Amino acid sequence: MLMFVFSPFLLISDCFRKKKRVNNEVVFAFSLMLTLAMLFTATCIWVSQSQNKKAFALIGNFAATQEQLGENLAFSQDISYYALKYNIDPLLVYALIDQESKFDRFAVSDQNAKGLMQLTPSTWQEMNPNGVCDATHDRYQCHETECVFCPGANIAAGTRYLSQLVERFDGEVGFALEAYNAGSATVDTSRDEHIYPETRSFTRNIAQKLKTLRQNRVLDLINLAVDARQALKWAGGVTLALWSILLAWLIKKL
Repeated sequence: MLMFVFSPFLLISDCFRKKKRVNNEVVFAFSLMLTLAMLFTATCIWVSQSQNKKAFALIGNFAATQEQLGENLAFSQDISYYALKYNIDPLLVYALIDQESKFDRFAVSDQNAKGLMQLTPSTWQEMNPNGVCDATHDRYQCHETECVFCPGANIAAGTRYLSQLVERFDGEVGFALEAYNAGSATVDTSRDEHIYPETRSFTRNIAQKLKTLRQNRVLDLINLAVDARQALKWAGGVTLALWSILLAWLIKKL
């Protein structure tokens, strides 16, 4: 066991000796460590990608490319963070984003709502009163970090806005979603009597999506994918370091 643990250090020290001093047992132990590191790295990649694909297929945004997979995990971390910060069910945020933009960060509606959570310029400015971006531009005209088209900033503002609506309507998520879609003034005056048909469809679709996500434990799948992605950074670094040691030793001794 000790030989297994210290085999990388033994190979490193052997690189500075003129003659080969390590025996075959050390080389075997090091090779075993490298193999295990590679297997663990491959497992992290598989778990991260497979669980992420499964989760977002259920959400409605099946990612076919590696770039989209990476974006989905980045969205997941932002959603988890801001949902916790503003006391909102993260699955509700997933369902809302899917309904609003299908996870297209550059989506723009006919009403000029923009980004993942489809925020109008007035709502964006209300949530970011001191921001440089005013959300009146298209996707090519702003390069600010806190832009309406920036996923993290859009999710932060949208989740905060949703949280305020839930609080305004005394925890009634249905009314909050109606206000998110049709405007709080409309819901204030009509409550449940004269809501637009498209708004009813909007809230009904989100409710159905939310039920599906909960039944399939999508949040667990996403958390597993995120954890595997974090472990991959460590495992990949260890594997790269071990390969570097092996190559240096081979060049020096063979």
